[in-house]
Amino acid sequence: MDWLHGILNLTGLLLWVSWRAGTIPRSQPPRSLAGPTPRQGPIYQHSWIYLLVLLALLSGRAVFYNQFGPGLDWIPSMNMVFDSPHFRSDFFPRALAYSILSFGRWMVALYFCLALLVLVKPITDSALSWREFLKAQFGWLGNLPPIAQCAGAVAMAAGLHALELEWMLGVGIRAHMTDPTGGDYTLQIPALLLLDLRATIYLIMALLALYLLNSFVYFGERTFWKTVDESGKRLLTPLRILPWETRKMDFAPIVALAIAYGLSHALTPEHVASLLR
Repeated sequence: MDWLHGILNLTGLLLWVSWRAGTIPRSQPPRSLAGPTPRQGPIYQHSWIYLLVLLALLSGRAVFYNQFGPGLDWIPSMNMVFDSPHFRSDFFPRALAYSILSFGRWMVALYFCLALLVLVKPITDSALSWREFLKAQFGWLGNLPPIAQCAGAVAMAAGLHALELEWMLGVGIRAHMTDPTGGDYTLQIPALLLLDLRATIYLIMALLALYLLNSFVYFGERTFWKTVDESGKRLLTPLRILPWETRKMDFAPIVALAIAYGLSHALTPEHVASLLR
């Protein structure tokens, strides 16, 4: 059941991204004296259908979990800082809470990754479509500076975690382990935000790996690899204060990969919980 739950969460993210991508405005073609006038507005006027399908997916799978989860002895859980509380699927309010809240975790990871991509997005003309895509994912926040979009992603994550903790208490789910917050679970929100950064770190490692691959292997003038190259260079900008380059080798990507790998091991629930203690 866990693998099915993961596939459904991924499907939900694709539906959300498709809904937001459908709001991208149509590009303005050059004026012509002949022919009909192109339609104005978003590229897909009915993208709200994706949102309706997403809502149906989240509610429908809660019914599925409630009906078939108990027979399969499946007791879902969600990782917190100090424990992993269980959601009994034979109780529908808890099955619904798990369906929506677990998807919220994936949404937070998505927008943390999108915030990183906004920070390192290329400013070349070839990446215009990519910039429009990222702008559409953030809605009206996409018109603000990148740092404001990152702050919006953090604020959204904090709000979702606050909703998560309150909803869990509302359906009778409480932590079973003693924690140093004295039972005030809202104090766990900063720690949960730290754990959310793991998705961003994994994306950094993927971008650096692709950047290194593109440095040694020529893949042509494809837009994707141009975007990877420019994003990798912007990602390595903080390390350029030190001379990492030799005549034949640039060690900055390797150092950045090592730092990201170390952070991925440091940002685990066990290590974050030990810091709070």
